[in-house]
Amino acid sequence: MNNRKHGTYTKGKYYATVAKIRAMYGKRVTAEDYAELVTKQSVADIADYLKKNTHYSEILASVDVNTIHRGFLESLLQRYNFEMYGKITGFERIGRQEFYNFKIVSAEIDIILSCMRFINAGSEGQIESIPIYLNGITSFDLIEIAKMRSFPELLEFLKKTRYYELLKDIKPDENGRVDCGKCEYILRNYYFEGLVEASKHYRRSEADKLDLMILTDIDLINIINAYRLKEFFGSDEREIFDKTFSFEGRISNAKLAELYSADNGEEFIKRFSKTYYGRIIAENGLDSKGGGDLELSANKLRYKYAKAALRDSQTASVSVYAFMYLMGVEVRNLISIIEGVRYGVPSKQIEALIIV
Repeated sequence: MNNRKHGTYTKGKYYATVAKIRAMYGKRVTAEDYAELVTKQSVADIADYLKKNTHYSEILASVDVNTIHRGFLESLLQRYNFEMYGKITGFERIGRQEFYNFKIVSAEIDIILSCMRFINAGSEGQIESIPIYLNGITSFDLIEIAKMRSFPELLEFLKKTRYYELLKDIKPDENGRVDCGKCEYILRNYYFEGLVEASKHYRRSEADKLDLMILTDIDLINIINAYRLKEFFGSDEREIFDKTFSFEGRISNAKLAELYSADNGEEFIKRFSKTYYGRIIAENGLDSKGGGDLELSANKLRYKYAKAALRDSQTASVSVYAFMYLMGVEVRNLISIIEGVRYGVPSKQIEALIIV
């Protein structure tokens, strides 16, 4: 990080954008709201509460909550998340800077992977799973990509996009299926490379704060993925490193090797507890002793870091990145509640999944 060139974007820190983000964050769904929501008896009850008591009233204003179904409500929440992103990046036109495309790139990757899974399954219905409201924002046409029925067809469609070079060497098997896990690793690694590269254009102090957030996210994602591979698939060190995003943050490659060489998930947890993140999780009263707890605790730690970054930030880049992560967690919390209520999960179990 110290050998990088910095400072392409040197004019202004966009204080108005930072202030706007803080005002929007002040309207977030609170712990008290979540406590109310987990007690609701139906999706309609949840929609009604969100419409009357939260900032989602804006997108639910014209919706009849009595007839709303689960999938449509979840889609509206995700759409509103993008509308917030558009308001922020358009406010002082910061969206013209490459860094601020991160949410669009992430959405495009999700869409490509979703299409691959439909192709592998030999099923149709992609159009129903694609956020059509993003058409015109994405670098490819969402109506057209939903028509793809084979991987070669999808690859040809992507030829004029940034994703073609990344995927052109992927070969489907004799049944026309591709390794979605391998494709996801390639695409997500590209996404993180883009974030790190774009952060170079800011002043060193701003870039260093961005890097710390980005690399912390990567560290914790790597740890979560590695634990899953170890616990559920018995993957060895080499297999896990092949699926580890290639960035070094607060946890060194040597320490990762120590984790990945563990004989099983239980040993992985023991070794993880002695790492920087393991100690921080323990100090914050989180529990990483069980497998599910490790993932939840790591995500709660990411949330804590993002809240601190947003609280302390005076620059738009750090504020936008932290805010969109926090709002993404909010949407995932609400979807967990919606699905839990829909399928009759006890409120205490749903509440345990909420990250605040």
